[in-house]
Amino acid sequence: MTNNENSAQPLATEMYEDLKKSNQFKEKVIFWLVVVIVLLIVALVGTNVYHIYQWSQFDTVVVDSADGGNANYVQGDNTGGIYNGESYSTPQKEGDIQGDPR
Repeated sequence: MTNNENSAQPLATEMYEDLKKSNQFKEKVIFWLVVVIVLLIVALVGTNVYHIYQWSQFDTVVVDSADGGNANYVQGDNTGGIYNGESYSTPQKEGDIQGDPR
């Protein structure tokens, strides 16, 4: 078989050149994917640091009720009632004992 320009099979050097071009393209794609992943990780770390910085601006308030009941913290002018997650508040009857009366 003779190798000429009309041959159906490419020469080994042409196949090698095609392989090198294919590998160069794959290397470029992998490089840019790594760059994008690194940028996303940097952005994630940056937003987390910013979030922690912003939330550290607030005061930490610990509210504890002496009798173990519900404790509420109200800062500023309280114009409404506090219902502990309910839509209304029912006053406790006088003399009721909660828990085991023993």
